[in-house]
Amino acid sequence: MNPLTQCAILTASACRMLPHIALYLLHRKTIDADLVKVQDQSGSVLNFVKACTRERSFRNLFYYRMGEYRSAFIKWLLPPERTLHIWCPQIGTGAHFEHNYATYLNAESIGTDFYCLQLVTLGNGHGGRPTIGNRVSICTGAVVFGGISIGDDVVIGAGAVVNKDVPAGCTVVGNPARIVRRNGEKVNLEL
Repeated sequence: MNPLTQCAILTASACRMLPHIALYLLHRKTIDADLVKVQDQSGSVLNFVKACTRERSFRNLFYYRMGEYRSAFIKWLLPPERTLHIWCPQIGTGAHFEHNYATYLNAESIGTDFYCLQLVTLGNGHGGRPTIGNRVSICTGAVVFGGISIGDDVVIGAGAVVNKDVPAGCTVVGNPARIVRRNGEKVNLEL
């Protein structure tokens, strides 16, 4: 897209985003940690406008960070992704939701630097909801449920079904999920 067209689109978008920009400036430190994962590796008002204009799932995360009541007054100006549902008491900074449609995030807590693709379900099961550690990546179509703990630096592969604790530093795949990599070494272990 040529720079003049891009500038015109972003200016028009920025007008309806004035309340969003004000909230961003008030909570910049928190939002910038998420913004650098999505847009040009830096936080700025321009990058915030770009991310909100282009990425519906970023809007969901922004509204989550602002809180249900504060964001209720501005969501209609810039609607979020309707099929991304976030029901977590806490999500750490640096979260990145990529192409998140038909995703349901219902966890006790999610740590920092969380990466999540589409069609993911984190939910209730035997013993409650999962607790997700730091630097966890969950790929397309994975299901994580129950009162389990997912350790730090874990990758959950596409389509995996996880209902048991996953130790730190592992990659799990399959249904039922199995550990295929632990601390950088190939393995084949049951959970």
